[in-house]
Amino acid sequence: MKINQLRRTFRLFLLNTAIVVLAAGCATQHERSYNQDFNQNLPTSPNYIIDNINDTHFKVTVYQGSPLPGTQRIAFVKQVASIVAASEAKHRGWKNWDLNYIQEHDQGWMHIVIADVTRENAIEKTSDLPDSTQ
Repeated sequence: MKINQLRRTFRLFLLNTAIVVLAAGCATQHERSYNQDFNQNLPTSPNYIIDNINDTHFKVTVYQGSPLPGTQRIAFVKQVASIVAASEAKHRGWKNWDLNYIQEHDQGWMHIVIADVTRENAIEKTSDLPDSTQ
């Protein structure tokens, strides 16, 4: 009887462990390499993550992939955040959008920038629509 209870407890433990591992794998964000995706060779080897918030809002997190001393590393990371945001906005078909750096900090040698990107107006004007004021 105790052996059956022990087996049942062990199986339950294995099942719970498998669920936790699978859930953690699904919840991880997709990290991308800036140098590979944009065919560049920045010495900081920046990586980025794009978090989709909703149809008019996303967040870009950029961080150094390799150490680089000095303040130039900060400029590289901010430049990458701006380029990635512009590329993602263009990919979404946005013509007007706003980029705000909401967080910036160092974690050891790694500089991290988090930028908030928001579509400025959901209904963007196009030049091919007739002007009713003429």
